[in-house]
Amino acid sequence: MSSANPSSKAQRDRLVELEEQLLYLAEVSDSIRFLESRLEEIAEKTDIIDASSGFVAHMKGRVNELDNSQKTILEMINDMSEDFQAILDVVRNEIADVNTRVNLTMRAMANQVPVGVAVLVTKVKVLEPKPFCGVRDAKALENFIFDLEQYSKATNIVTKETKVTLATMHL
Repeated sequence: MSSANPSSKAQRDRLVELEEQLLYLAEVSDSIRFLESRLEEIAEKTDIIDASSGFVAHMKGRVNELDNSQKTILEMINDMSEDFQAILDVVRNEIADVNTRVNLTMRAMANQVPVGVAVLVTKVKVLEPKPFCGVRDAKALENFIFDLEQYSKATNIVTKETKVTLATMHL
């Protein structure tokens, strides 16, 4: 009996060992399924990352374009600033020239008439225009109007009311 026992015990041990291996294989199978699902998730995330990297590359290109545009605009602004500075220098020089001329003119005016000395003003007698005789001739009317205008200028009559009064006096 003792010889039957050890072989059945070996068989039982072997059976237990096989059961443990089967349980282990079942766990391995579950682990493989879990790893496959994780692998699918990783593949999906990789696709998303690939799509994102394409977008990132596109955005880098756009950023480079904007960078180049900004550099171009800055160069244009610098050029315009230099041009504006040159124009401003020219205007400043012209203003200095005008100020010099004004000062020279003021000195010349001051030298012409000494301060405190009366300037002699001569009176000029202005002849009055001839009265209009009522002749119905265009030439005579034009001459009358011309004479009135010249008289108004010579006597420094500027208001229309005074001119009308003058014209009615000579009609």
